[in-house]
Amino acid sequence: MRGFILNNGFYLSKAQIHKRERIKEEFAKLDIRVDCLTSIDLDFAMKDSKIHLKNIENYDFCVYLDKDENLAYAIQQFVPVFNSYEAISSCNDKVETYLKLSRSNVPTPLTIPSLLCYNLSNSAESIKKFLDYVEAKLSYPLVCKQCYGSLGLEVYLINDRDELEKKYAELIKYPLLFQKYVKTFKGKDYRIFTIGGKAVASMLRQNDKDFRSNIFLGGKGTFVHLPSETLAVAEKASKVLGLDYAGCDVLLDAEGKPTLIEVNSNAFLSEIEKVSKINITKMLVQHIVSTLNR
Repeated sequence: MRGFILNNGFYLSKAQIHKRERIKEEFAKLDIRVDCLTSIDLDFAMKDSKIHLKNIENYDFCVYLDKDENLAYAIQQFVPVFNSYEAISSCNDKVETYLKLSRSNVPTPLTIPSLLCYNLSNSAESIKKFLDYVEAKLSYPLVCKQCYGSLGLEVYLINDRDELEKKYAELIKYPLLFQKYVKTFKGKDYRIFTIGGKAVASMLRQNDKDFRSNIFLGGKGTFVHLPSETLAVAEKASKVLGLDYAGCDVLLDAEGKPTLIEVNSNAFLSEIEKVSKINITKMLVQHIVSTLNR
């Protein structure tokens, strides 16, 4: 058996390199060779209704550490991909995540997707009507998120109508969502890591200087034991979305009930492995091998 780990060819951070090397290390312990490639290495092209990819003909599987849905789909036509194209797609678009979960009874916050706006001529009245609706349903402060984003960078706290109008004007042609803000969990959430639909580790992420809890933005992780009710939210979401592994972000709403905020198909491992002392990477590799051997 031989596989490859695929990273984005335009951006490779220290955290991504660490994750890649840890996965490679755990495969090596099982005498399974994995090579490290980037998206640029594959020379992706299409002609005559056929997908052309370079350098993957000798591999049996791919551990996909990118968010490029098109490339994931292409690779999956040749070898199994972890996570799958379908799972990656469901997590990349945050509105699609909620839509896929819509009949699952997984608790999520009140969320308003933005509507497609591709022509701004004569749109002032419609913009006002839409923002009136957002304001009335969510009140302030509220959260605005770009549907495609990572590391918390495309998440904004909106405090009043002026900020709402300015941010919407800035991002009106991007897919967005507006969401109820949970003041009691400012700057914190629970990151629950699942493998094969089962919670294997969890931590409290807390940022005392920002309303976003992301480690990239200065948040710190602390190992926590969570009740089964909270873990079940992450487990069910992971199963519904078909994820081999996931980082699920959960907080407690104003009534103290667990609520799913986001699901990540390419979650980092370094912080949660450090604080939990659990070898999550080993468990992930064992899951991949077991799946391939079925």
